[in-house]
Amino acid sequence: MELGQQFLSGEQIRARAKQLAGEIDEYYKDATQPLVCVCVLRGAAIFYCDVIKHIKRDIRLEFVSVRSYDGMKACEPVLIQDTAIKAGSDVLVIEDIVDTGATAALMKKRFLSQGANSMRMCSMVARKPGVADWIGFVIDTDKFFVGYGLDYDQQYRNIDGIYEIKP
Repeated sequence: MELGQQFLSGEQIRARAKQLAGEIDEYYKDATQPLVCVCVLRGAAIFYCDVIKHIKRDIRLEFVSVRSYDGMKACEPVLIQDTAIKAGSDVLVIEDIVDTGATAALMKKRFLSQGANSMRMCSMVARKPGVADWIGFVIDTDKFFVGYGLDYDQQYRNIDGIYEIKP
């Protein structure tokens, strides 16, 4: 595997994360309870930090781990590490990529069954529009990307930017 063309720079992603945080603040401006921000590990960790540091309202940090890829192929998501959500909470799931929407459906079912008041999603990138409430960037290709948390078999997550990977 080798890196191909850059799709997004780290600067572009960080700037968009700040904008999204402002939009999220505006959406929840009348909420009275802390916003529960859930990071989908491992891929979303870098983007999660970029978003939450710009949210101005009170938040609570939570983490889940979901496996949804086998190499370069999306697979049925499996919840590896769960978190308990307090009943009545507004939950914001922060994800690295929305590909099929299956992980979003799993998270929504899980948190609403625990009594969450609502569940919204913010994704750094998305192939499938309409799943996440806030999307950093739309990927309108079936190419495989790495960097900024996105990986191929746990490699390339730490690259500052998103790049196409060539098999």
